[in-house]
Amino acid sequence: MNIPLFMKKAYIMLIKLLSTFVYNLFSLFKKQDKNKFVIVLSRSKVLEDNLEFVYKEIISSVPQAKVYLVIGENKMNFSLFREIAFLADAQFLILDDYYLPIYLIKPSKQLKVIQLWHAAGAFKKFGYSTVGKKFGPEEWYLKLIPIHSNYTHVYVSAEKFVKFYAEAFNMSREKVFPIGVPRIDLFRDKERCHDLKGRLYLENPELKKDVIKILFAPTYRANGKQVESTFNDINILSHLSSTVKDNIIILYKPHPYIEGDDISKLESLPNVLVVKGHTINEWMTIADAFITDYSSSIIEFSLLKRPLAHFVPDIEEYSNNRGFYQKIQDFSDGEILRTYDELIYWINSRKVNESFDTSRMIEYNFDNVESVPKKIVRHFL
Repeated sequence: MNIPLFMKKAYIMLIKLLSTFVYNLFSLFKKQDKNKFVIVLSRSKVLEDNLEFVYKEIISSVPQAKVYLVIGENKMNFSLFREIAFLADAQFLILDDYYLPIYLIKPSKQLKVIQLWHAAGAFKKFGYSTVGKKFGPEEWYLKLIPIHSNYTHVYVSAEKFVKFYAEAFNMSREKVFPIGVPRIDLFRDKERCHDLKGRLYLENPELKKDVIKILFAPTYRANGKQVESTFNDINILSHLSSTVKDNIIILYKPHPYIEGDDISKLESLPNVLVVKGHTINEWMTIADAFITDYSSSIIEFSLLKRPLAHFVPDIEEYSNNRGFYQKIQDFSDGEILRTYDELIYWINSRKVNESFDTSRMIEYNFDNVESVPKKIVRHFL
């Protein structure tokens, strides 16, 4: 059913008015708690990645901290008002993705809204950078809901990317800080990595240490009128299964926003393991190589100095419908594969524990890789 545009606008305006009323009302009766931290889980229902590492640092640095975890639904329903009321006395709101409630209100000047965006570097365009693109938001919607507004602190991996995030969030560059990506601390924690690898091998006995493990992690692709490309990675993997060498296994890590219907087709294929229950960075610790199309996770994989590649047969279509901040070859040392034959050849050429020089890529994408969670928490405190 197609709802007329004027009705959509009227509904959004009503939600905004109610949201503002609820926030202001609860702000009158609830004194701001300087020790209240609200962490929003948008990409998972469990604490992980950037949020987990910053949470642990908060607990360590602020003994009196009261930390609350909220699952962000990002829907215009009654739970939205409950989330907004809960923010009324908070001192810190910590995000790693889109969060609708904070875009609907004018928050207190005392509330620090901290965005730990889930991507390193600056690869594919998003937010206000995609206005006018097929993937991008419509201008009438942005006038009613200024997405990514009200952030007071945004953390990125290098100074050169500040301008891109300021554009994407439609905000001042002075509020974007190149301190780093918290979750890369995982790769520096040798004890945790050792325990993690043991757990992954125990949970997945088919992943023997002499098997070549190639992590395949495509980016999220929108559906409907926002679709960026007709490329289907599930179909590609279905063909790959019968052509890779017997001592190679593809670890397929679906994007957290992808539904499971198509993925189920892969579960019976030899040489393909759909990996779940751990973050992509955790799976990186046992991967001998990494393949993506346009996921910025390849930037973090470069820290492990192993082979990496971009499989991008649809790059022109994707660029026209969404676009990039930079050319792939400018920020990535990964091999650019355009055809299925190139993909097969690259995969079958891999070895166990193969090293690869990514020093240029690391230097380009990271200004800081040491103690990132500690530095970020100290900064916003």
